Amino acid sequence: MTGRSAGIFAIAIAIGCHDPVGSTGDGGTAPDPLATGTTTGPGDDGSTTETPPPPPDEPEPDLPPPDPPLPPDLGSGEVPEHMPPRFTEVTVEAGLGELDPGQLLIPPFCVLDSLLGPPESTGDYCLPERFLGAAAVGDFDGDQWPDVYLSRMDGPDWLLHNEGDGTFVDVAAEVGLTQVHLTGGVAWLDIEGDGDLDLMLTTIGDARNYLYVNDGTGHFSEEAQARGFALELGMVHVGTSIGVGDYDRDGYLDVFVADWHSSVALGEGPDYDRLLHNLGAADPGVFEDVTAAMGIDMQAVSVETGAPPGAWGFSPAFVDLDGDLWPELALASDYGASRLWHNDGLSGFTDVTTMAGVGTDHNGMGSAFGDYDGDGDLDWFVTAIDSPSLEDPGNRMYRNEGGMVFSDATDQLGVRAGGWGWGTAMVDGDLDGDLDLVMAAGFPGSAYGEDPVRLWVNNGEGPWPELALERGLDFHRQGRGLVAFDYDRDGDLDLLVHSNTETPGLFRNDVETGTWLELRAAGQGGNSRGIGAQVRLWVSPGDEPQLRHIGVGSHYLGHAEAAAYFGLGDGEAPVHRVELRWPATGETWVMQDLPRNQRVLAIE
Repeated sequence: MTGRSAGIFAIAIAIGCHDPVGSTGDGGTAPDPLATGTTTGPGDDGSTTETPPPPPDEPEPDLPPPDPPLPPDLGSGEVPEHMPPRFTEVTVEAGLGELDPGQLLIPPFCVLDSLLGPPESTGDYCLPERFLGAAAVGDFDGDQWPDVYLSRMDGPDWLLHNEGDGTFVDVAAEVGLTQVHLTGGVAWLDIEGDGDLDLMLTTIGDARNYLYVNDGTGHFSEEAQARGFALELGMVHVGTSIGVGDYDRDGYLDVFVADWHSSVALGEGPDYDRLLHNLGAADPGVFEDVTAAMGIDMQAVSVETGAPPGAWGFSPAFVDLDGDLWPELALASDYGASRLWHNDGLSGFTDVTTMAGVGTDHNGMGSAFGDYDGDGDLDWFVTAIDSPSLEDPGNRMYRNEGGMVFSDATDQLGVRAGGWGWGTAMVDGDLDGDLDLVMAAGFPGSAYGEDPVRLWVNNGEGPWPELALERGLDFHRQGRGLVAFDYDRDGDLDLLVHSNTETPGLFRNDVETGTWLELRAAGQGGNSRGIGAQVRLWVSPGDEPQLRHIGVGSHYLGHAEAAAYFGLGDGEAPVHRVELRWPATGETWVMQDLPRNQRVLAIE
């Protein structure tokens, strides 16, 4: 972004269902937008702000043949009339240009077979390594600048500290992250409610997960075994993404860990698609496995759906889809096994996939939620494989019709064809108030090897035009994890695309039109960042509200920051009203007449 102020504004206010209205200017001074540290808000408590073909011998209906390269789905929608934004690739300038994730191993040298079975194992089970490329964003040291964790194929992963000047520096070794593992998924979250971000990792080939606990100074110690997250059950992991949320509304963050487990390649045994409950106030940051008790069984799902034997989870998310405050569990999964479980409260989850009209994606990979149609509820986009050799192939946009019923809006919007899709996000890149759609794609050794990033621009009813190249998103490097975040703190969302074996891409958003507002939440108890809160914003009286969900998301193998970002269009009038609903209590925080182009912190 250029040419606009990026003021930071601190607000601290008590909440209540009586909808208190707070001041927008008394008692706080807007600091330098590039300053670090915290500022004291006007609250009485003195709070401070934080400004896949199948495995060997599997059935092969899902193995796309080497089709000719597919043309991009450009749609036929009209290009919006306002000044289009431009993304500028700044990978080299930001210090990411020399990052080399490592080489992709080929038979007979792949990781899993070297760890399985008899010594004569050949190392031919290579498919899971093609999935990798995790990216997760969070401010691990509390300096108000978003940092980036990136996985790699060989050597220790990277922890890229945001220097605040547009560049990043790898500090993994100096903060205690030296363990070498083939990382699957990554999540930043506060497991104890102590205010700092801890780091969770799944792995491929290891017999466990990893949990690095932040000591409050930005240094880490590995404590997965002591805290019930290691999941050492005698079978190697093929760990993928981690979903984060407070499913039981006790004020502490729980997780769902996804696993891509082939019973043919890995043998009969436990999979690691697991729901882990945070013991909360009784023992903060310690987890217990409640998968079976809460009604989740991914191997049974495979039997029901006719998938190959195993459990095929890729991208889980906790998200309230029916407005009752209890977050559902949505899981994008391979081989037709994507599922939606309704949260029935403390009694558990019920599989409502068929009833809800979702789960028709044949090879679900990445997942994103957002209210793309502005009707007040969250819709679900799932990336998949687009190939004429597959029955009903491609991505899915499930439009939320209310009452836990969804319709398929994929073809209406023109977002089916995206190649071999992976990470995705709904993001208002042009600050016009509606959500656009971006996804990464690619698969080595196939017709999808040069799949580009796609950007579909929301024009209303559709079809949406695909304008990635026109907007400066030129990325053909085996995209996997994708994160939208404001790395330069100028108010608009930039894009990071990680690759499987090639240099990642960082694209700075240089939109010159529109205004914005960013809202973060400081929750009580263990949920220090208000994960699961839903925020509604009215730009002007009488407008339909914009809806955003505060959550780390689950875009595929990684996460974005816990914040709600609003594009406000052009104009100077104050924002009429903002409402935030706290996920555990259901109480509402309200502010009115907020100046534009600022960051707001809601304090519970």
